[in-house]
Amino acid sequence: MTSPPRLFPFPRIWTPADGTVDTSHLHSEEDLAEIAMENPFRPSEGYRIDLSEDRISLEIGGTPALRYAWDHMQQLQGKDPTRTPCGLLEDAPALPRRGFMLDISRCKVPTREGLLQWLRLLRGFRYNELQLYTEHTFAYEGHETVWKDASPITPDDVLWLQKEAAGLGIELVPNQNCFGHFERWIKHDAYRKFAESPDGFITPWGTHRTVGSVLKPDEVSFELVTGLLDQLLPLFRSNRVNIGCDETFELGQGASRERCEQEGMGAVYAGFVNRIMTYVLEKYGKQPEFWGDIILKAPEELTRLPHDAVALDWGYEKDSPFPESCKTFSESGYPFAVCPGTSSWTSIAGRTDNMTRNIQTAITEGIRYGAQGVLLTDWGDWGHLQLEQISYPALAWNGLMAWEGVEADQDRAWEWCDQVAFEDQAGDTACWLAAGRISASSGVTPGNASLIFKWFQDPGYPQGEHLSMEAIEELIASVEGLTAPNCYREEWEQTLRNLSIGLFRAIDHREGTKTAEPLIEEALAAHARLWRKRNREGGLAESLEHYTNPPNQ
Repeated sequence: MTSPPRLFPFPRIWTPADGTVDTSHLHSEEDLAEIAMENPFRPSEGYRIDLSEDRISLEIGGTPALRYAWDHMQQLQGKDPTRTPCGLLEDAPALPRRGFMLDISRCKVPTREGLLQWLRLLRGFRYNELQLYTEHTFAYEGHETVWKDASPITPDDVLWLQKEAAGLGIELVPNQNCFGHFERWIKHDAYRKFAESPDGFITPWGTHRTVGSVLKPDEVSFELVTGLLDQLLPLFRSNRVNIGCDETFELGQGASRERCEQEGMGAVYAGFVNRIMTYVLEKYGKQPEFWGDIILKAPEELTRLPHDAVALDWGYEKDSPFPESCKTFSESGYPFAVCPGTSSWTSIAGRTDNMTRNIQTAITEGIRYGAQGVLLTDWGDWGHLQLEQISYPALAWNGLMAWEGVEADQDRAWEWCDQVAFEDQAGDTACWLAAGRISASSGVTPGNASLIFKWFQDPGYPQGEHLSMEAIEELIASVEGLTAPNCYREEWEQTLRNLSIGLFRAIDHREGTKTAEPLIEEALAAHARLWRKRNREGGLAESLEHYTNPPNQ
């Protein structure tokens, strides 16, 4: 019996048989389509490959299964398709929706080539959905003041990307925040009239922000939002739209204070969200989805929202309460999907252990409570300083879990990541994972960030003050002792440089020295050079300011 190569993902059934069969006439998905038979009782992406010495058969649930069956067929063929091992292989995904959301609203908007690289990875890890998180970075006609310096995504970009994605079996879903996170609009005088609190607000953490971020829930804001959707939605073939509506922090602090006091903040929130949902359902026939953080504070208000919408249950920490939130949505009967994160943002090198546990808990609890699927999020808070490679292991681990379910194995995910994301260089993923563990080894793990990133921004960061100089020097030694990968060497060197800047800034703050300054000069040039390899010019200047004028320094 000939042993096949390692299979990624590992199929639900693989029963090897004696002998080999010649499959050298199968060169593509199109060749598989000629021998495939559809079985309506299988999931649309499910398939069954039966290889014996005298027969080759393929049974699929639908056309989408062909691309994944071809992946496994290629792995079985190996280097000699004339001696493909016989056996029975059956597979189907654990979650039908396997999405990725890329933040394009915090400085970094990819070029078309950059978008193609993301698509290649998504296809390699068996994702079937892409969303580009948008606040102000779509070229809305009549709103040039907002996006003119952002190098925005244009209607032509959408049509092009949608076609490219569809060719890979990936659905491009429109995404426009429609309630919160409007600070990049409200900061302009022409848009202050839409703000709940145009002169700023108090955050849940007790700090004051000078620019409002939430639309006031009234008719003029509704007309603004629906006007944006009227430009955006006709471009998309997807029958879904993400309307955002998360983190409405100052709702009730300004224009809607009286209403919130009388009706309750949850009711005011749900009422405005319901209007937007009803609009996109009735006018465009698209299923709205929205971030679930606010409604979870008042779950009784779910009855105000259409039940053909989808709640996006997000949480980005290793101990995010997915068991509780998934149970709440499940018991209410409300459709939902789980949304973990890559843990790449505000980290410099990632937060490896946080990422693996966050994804594992989200998908495990999502499967347990009947989630529609998973949407892995990749944010760019505070300048989008992290490089794309930091997110690759998360893409692999989330992709493997979304397909294999709770049986997925991390070591296999890293091996898959080496093959798909790191140019088939065995061990490269381990290098990036190790870099993502350096900061947490200090024992100080801030929420939604790494300690070294916090020092990068604020060398006097209070939670790091108790660490001794010796402890900081040990972190520096750990960075210097990291093994380098074989590919993406320039990106790797910049990641280590940024880690060192954060650590040296902490030392300079204590010692009154300037050891970080030479590294900053090198980092500025490298940051701009690497940025332009994959991303548009808009937002670069703002991102560079995090080196020269950190927000908390």
